[in-house]
Amino acid sequence: MNQIHTRSEQLDLNLLKVFEAVYRERNLSLAAQALYLTPSAVSHALARLRRQFDDPLFVRDGRRMSP
Repeated sequence: MNQIHTRSEQLDLNLLKVFEAVYRERNLSLAAQALYLTPSAVSHALARLRRQFDDPLFVRDGRRMSP
């Protein structure tokens, strides 16, 4: 039971770990390091979350990500 339903898609709860790391670190590269992922993997996960929630979630502010 690792998934919840949203907008007829299933949300992978691992995506929430990515969301939390980006929120905490405010930087994709630092979030990737914290999760032992590549920055590309974090970027793709964030893109999936943005599509599922139809929301940008974070806005790039220079090198930082702001909610």
